[in-house]
Amino acid sequence: MSIRLFKTIAFMALLAALAIGSTAPVTARDGDSKHVTRRMALMTSQKAAMDVLTGMMAGRSSFDRDRARAARRQLIRSTGAIRKHFKKAQMDPRSHARPSIWHGWKDFKARADSAEAAARNLSTRSLPALRRTLPSLVQSCLSCHETYRNTPNAFTTH
Repeated sequence: MSIRLFKTIAFMALLAALAIGSTAPVTARDGDSKHVTRRMALMTSQKAAMDVLTGMMAGRSSFDRDRARAARRQLIRSTGAIRKHFKKAQMDPRSHARPSIWHGWKDFKARADSAEAAARNLSTRSLPALRRTLPSLVQSCLSCHETYRNTPNAFTTH
């Protein structure tokens, strides 16, 4: 198997991992903390924007420069707001945030800055440009989630 094919398969596996999860709308009455609700809404908006871009990149939808630009703008805004939304150490039963965020705040901030930089460097001028620049954003998201996010259970019996 060639290295290029291996990288393509590995990247598609990462995209599939990103696509897993709920995109249900979050409202303030769904839980106890309005602050946590805002954090969850921020992450849901990021996932929606990533879904648009990864769908184009994977060929599930056709490349649309205007939609790609709108998704990029949303990602720049939302990644820039990560630090603000996670500054207060608030937990909620619905939250997937690990308490280690606030114990390792300096590292968490650095990862948020990296995600914002990757969002700003995202090129939506063409499909090849998107395919070239989106992997660094995907990697910065996954890196932070692997360290600071509890993986929700996919299946519950109650």
